[in-house]
Amino acid sequence: MLTFLRKKMKTIMIVVAVLFAASMFYGIGMSRWRERGRIARGLAKVNGKEIDPFRYNEILSRLIRQFGEEIQPQDLAFIQNLALGQAVDFTLILEEAKRNVRISGREVDLALESIVKQEKLSSKKELENALKRMGLSMPRFRNMIKDEMLVQKMVNKVRQEVKVTPDDLREVRASHILVTTESEAEEILGELKAGKDFASLAKKYSKDPGTAGKGGDLGYFTTGAMVEPFERAAFKLKVGETSKVVKTQFGYHIIRVVDTQLRKFPGEEKDIEKAALAEKQEKAFRKWFLEIKNKAEIEIISPELKGHDFRFKGRIWEAIQEYKAAISQNPANPYLHIYLGDAYGTVGKSELAISEYKAAIEIEGGSPELYIILAKAYEKADQKDLAVKEYKRASLVAGDNKAMHERLLKIFQELKAWKEVNREKAEIARIEKKEKFEKELRGEEQKPSSTSD
Repeated sequence: MLTFLRKKMKTIMIVVAVLFAASMFYGIGMSRWRERGRIARGLAKVNGKEIDPFRYNEILSRLIRQFGEEIQPQDLAFIQNLALGQAVDFTLILEEAKRNVRISGREVDLALESIVKQEKLSSKKELENALKRMGLSMPRFRNMIKDEMLVQKMVNKVRQEVKVTPDDLREVRASHILVTTESEAEEILGELKAGKDFASLAKKYSKDPGTAGKGGDLGYFTTGAMVEPFERAAFKLKVGETSKVVKTQFGYHIIRVVDTQLRKFPGEEKDIEKAALAEKQEKAFRKWFLEIKNKAEIEIISPELKGHDFRFKGRIWEAIQEYKAAISQNPANPYLHIYLGDAYGTVGKSELAISEYKAAIEIEGGSPELYIILAKAYEKADQKDLAVKEYKRASLVAGDNKAMHERLLKIFQELKAWKEVNREKAEIARIEKKEKFEKELRGEEQKPSSTSD
């Protein structure tokens, strides 16, 4: 879920507000996916406070646009789960922001002025009218913009506290010997002082299974890669020097630095200080965010979203119970039956899965995707004839959807259902002929009319 937040960190405050507003009033005509995925209330609570459903639905809409219109009904569960995670993350940072940073009314005014200018609106009144058409008041919109700006300011605050040190610009190559007691470490240190070979002693005594066989060699590492006491000792050493006994949560270490060099970054990054700062800021933010998230109380309220959460955690039977509860609350949603069917399929209950897919079709019989889902379930159950029957029904309701017919053509070819292959080819040819005719007709209409003298 941190991908969403990392993107925010790279975006200046006003641009975040502009993009947020633009996504709302240019995404008003939501597709069936956005409508099916939307949840009006009762999503989840973060530290006892309910998540704003409008924000969840806005994130969901943006994710669906990113995935594109070719997404399948079964993809929606994953996207909803992702949207919930991002809404939770946003809410957590917003809580911290309200305690640590401030946004003035003037800053919000400037953001709104930027939105009006960016979207080429005539005035704030036009913006307000656009919001009204969505059922959103200007005060509510101002609060949402303020929240976006608070989050951005909090993220920037965490990042700006990070400073680059000379050690951040280099990496060291070190070897170590790890043992369980301090007395054993001191004895080995004595052997080293007596001139014994470090690699040989590491192979003999070290309890680190990953490096003992390599003479204790850890390879090159940078700041932030090791636990703090180990890192602090390693970066103080010069090449060839050996540390005193260093205690960490893993045991007792003896460290020897064998080389040091300037950091290397992937790609063509030339400014290593800039690259090191960006990496260190990212790590600092991740650490800060995970600390607040680990302390948070997060409760999913929606049975649909709770079902997704259980499902993606592998707790399928619990997911099944939640999907059943969601269906009892919203029996007219066909996709809840799809989710329940998928869950049944995961635990090998193919007959129950097929029953749920049929229930989805009874609710929304005009969706070719639902027939394809049922057909695939029949294929999995080795019922090819029934599968072909459902694929044929998908073709019937596909209408002039050329992409769907092309998809079905490939399916019938794989099934060696040659009669249906020919029908799909004919359908595609019919659609292409129609498209060509409509294109020519539009061209004729756009030609300037001639007048005679």
